[in-house]
Amino acid sequence: MTAPAGPLRRAIATLAAAGCVPNLGPSDALVTSTRILAVQAQPAEADPGTPVSFTALVAGTGGTMIDARVAWSFCAAPNPLTNDNVVSNACLISSSVVAAGQGPGITAATPSDGCSIFGPDTTSLDVRPPDPDSTGGYYQPLRLELAGTDVTFDMVRIHCGLPSADAAAASAFAAAYTLNLNPQLLPLTAAVGGAQVSLAGLPAGARVTFEASWPAASAETFAYFDPVSEQVTTQRESMQVAWYSTSGSLDTESTGRASDDPATTSDNGWVAPSNTRTVVLWVVLRDSRGGTDFAAYDLTVVP
Repeated sequence: MTAPAGPLRRAIATLAAAGCVPNLGPSDALVTSTRILAVQAQPAEADPGTPVSFTALVAGTGGTMIDARVAWSFCAAPNPLTNDNVVSNACLISSSVVAAGQGPGITAATPSDGCSIFGPDTTSLDVRPPDPDSTGGYYQPLRLELAGTDVTFDMVRIHCGLPSADAAAASAFAAAYTLNLNPQLLPLTAAVGGAQVSLAGLPAGARVTFEASWPAASAETFAYFDPVSEQVTTQRESMQVAWYSTSGSLDTESTGRASDDPATTSDNGWVAPSNTRTVVLWVVLRDSRGGTDFAAYDLTVVP
């Protein structure tokens, strides 16, 4: 199965005994409990064995939890042929993970054998052949356990060689490919009835249009080896925005732009609660190669 470059995959810890990892889509946009919304890796793509800084976005009903207790570990278990999930069921078992650190953010080297377990260099007949995703990428599973809640998996992009290419194509790809960089979120804007308004003065019950944006350079063009034509070509990243809030009603959990859409903005509608309060809104921007940026905003709902 292709590794996801999108939302985190959550596995409820109580299911570990049953040996299954549910393949869940995007989480609900309304934050009613403490959970991990996103992880940013810096750099966004690196060779296995390279130190990477990871930061978790942990949200609760009161806002971002900057001191959240998160246990980080790398899954060391290959995905067997009989498993249809993104990660091996063994990733829920302590003996199949390598501890990486504790806290809301850590710096740790990804396992040096990532490309042989989760990439094209594997030679075992008992392991599910790891296919690259639609951008040609491979991913190291990263397990996050939030104290008292659940287990979450992030898929960290690792730089591996081509699975099958002649010498000329491999050389051309190596010369042209650039490692992914994280996208950058620009400040959020809000409008009511077409007129821009301050986030500190949103009318109760009003329908608000939020606009997330990013620099044009955030949607990178990168080298891609086409396995059909066996030629090195190029792709452009698509962009996805995930939206979360502690109150009110968002139109949708996810918006974005396709790879052939040059626009650098993405809108979402939100109906403010009917009474005055402070609402926290989180915006998570992801590119199709696994890069991430996120931001939190305090929204003041006024009479």
